[in-house]
Amino acid sequence: MVMAEFSWQAVNQLQRQQSGMILAPNAEQAKVRLLARGLQQVKVRRNWRLSSAVSHAEICELMQQMAMLLQAALPLKTVLQMLSQNCQSEKLQLWLQQLEHGIAAGYSFSQTLSQEPQFLNERDRQLIKIGETSGKLAQICRQIGEDKAKKLELQRKLQKILLYPMMVLLISFALTVLLLLFVVPQFAEMYQQNQQQLPLFTQFLLQQSQILQDYGGRLALLCALLIAIIIRVYRQSGRIRRKWAQWLAVLPLFGRLNQLSLIVDSSRNLALMLNAGIPLNQALQTFLNPQKPAQHSLLQQEISQSLQLLQQGYAFSQSVSSRWFPQQAQQMLQVGEKSGCLGQMLQHIADNYQRQLDHQIDLLSQLLEPLLMLLIGGLIGAVMLGMYLPIFDMGAMLG
Repeated sequence: MVMAEFSWQAVNQLQRQQSGMILAPNAEQAKVRLLARGLQQVKVRRNWRLSSAVSHAEICELMQQMAMLLQAALPLKTVLQMLSQNCQSEKLQLWLQQLEHGIAAGYSFSQTLSQEPQFLNERDRQLIKIGETSGKLAQICRQIGEDKAKKLELQRKLQKILLYPMMVLLISFALTVLLLLFVVPQFAEMYQQNQQQLPLFTQFLLQQSQILQDYGGRLALLCALLIAIIIRVYRQSGRIRRKWAQWLAVLPLFGRLNQLSLIVDSSRNLALMLNAGIPLNQALQTFLNPQKPAQHSLLQQEISQSLQLLQQGYAFSQSVSSRWFPQQAQQMLQVGEKSGCLGQMLQHIADNYQRQLDHQIDLLSQLLEPLLMLLIGGLIGAVMLGMYLPIFDMGAMLG
């Protein structure tokens, strides 16, 4: 059934104004559902927008809400109903309804999730299964929600530090093109009237300006086509994605960020699973999903080698390389293995390297800002200097 999003306004039984959004097949069904909640004077309006994919933030918020409701001792079926009624994502609402139907049919929560695995990975499903058998489902859901929140915060920090230079470069390129299209031609007309010999750099800028004026539309179309082809090839070719991930890993600053984020993410995941009672081999196997993004390819290689060594009888601290865990972290793993607290030690490693990662991100952002401002000023200054060079030469000749 196709669902639509509606904004609504109403008053409750105490005549207090209420508003929100609801998913329903049509406006009449939306009104019926709102009236069933005890609302009065209901007004609904269709929101016209394209259906979007479910974001990590929505999954994170959903798990945190589920944990709070379960901790309030509400039945799982009731929790799923409440989450479905208040969900603003069509895909997520349909998924919750399918989970609710599975629970009503007599399946356990973990069995239902195995049949509907769209939004929770293998690790989460195993944790939920353990939570069901141990009677700690609310606690497990809370831990999953907290883990996803930390992962989302880390992802946003990395995206911010990578997106900032890209945006500055794009703005620099756009400003340079605008200067070549609208400012340089005015200087060109003036110099043509004087018929003087122009410096080589000025001639080069005038040539680029003329090319943009003559072929700007075709060049823009060609660039858009090339970008579309590159994106398509990147998404379809696992080999290219792996090469790109390997290239990022060796960059002086970004490579360090990549390694730290790898340590933090993998350590936190392993700690969560080990503390929940999942065996180490089984926990490591969850990282070997072939559908994982390319940035996990290096981690998958390391884990595959570690699993082979574990099967040969080596300890986990002996099976990892310094590309995954540095020497200091390996020593901490040894202590955790000897004390029988490997899960707690992995959590300590994650917290320690999270602080280092935050420091590296702050340092890199402080370094990038003046460098990128210098780049913008240099590009614009070079164009303007090239345009004024003939005037400087003319003044020198008159002097």
